[in-house]
Amino acid sequence: MKKILKTILLAVAVCTTPLMAQDYRVTSDKDLGAPFDSYKTYSWAKQVRTANSLAYAINDAILKAKIQDAIDHEMAARGYKMKTNNPDLLVNYRIFEEPVEMTGYEGYFRDSEYWGTDEVTNNRLGMLPRSTSTGINDNTTDYYFDAGTLLVQIVDAKKGVVVWQGYASGVLDGDKKFDRDPTHVAKAANMIFDEYDIVLNQ
Repeated sequence: MKKILKTILLAVAVCTTPLMAQDYRVTSDKDLGAPFDSYKTYSWAKQVRTANSLAYAINDAILKAKIQDAIDHEMAARGYKMKTNNPDLLVNYRIFEEPVEMTGYEGYFRDSEYWGTDEVTNNRLGMLPRSTSTGINDNTTDYYFDAGTLLVQIVDAKKGVVVWQGYASGVLDGDKKFDRDPTHVAKAANMIFDEYDIVLNQ
């Protein structure tokens, strides 16, 4: 399926890098107006800490722990500190085993199961499958995720808006299921965060 990623942000830079060792593809968006120099701490979004998951996303506790470990490693390598109370950034992710087409809206995604009510502006940040009716027809953006996609999003916790997102597609094992090998999960996370070109001064 043709991969299409249209930005949901007003000012973004889009970078695409083919992965070397695996047949993955990595894409990222960055809000060029976000104050990245001021971000020092992060925490996980509420969805990460609950068992809730939508039907089209994988909800596997062991796999989620592997992904969280890999993302924690990448954030720490860039100088960010975990802070559960009043962090600068919130991090969330989704795992798609099957190909899926999503609809986003200008400035936000919609899905109450993805971000907590106090984590985003207007409680309207998230994602919905293309077939879901939202009553909003203007400013739509289509996202096509291939099978085996790991999506990572980072939100400015004070403003409640996405400032960076990246995803790797094609993270599949020999049975065409999402690859749960910890080494491959870490590699996918590493290649996603290779697009996050910010390292804090130590």
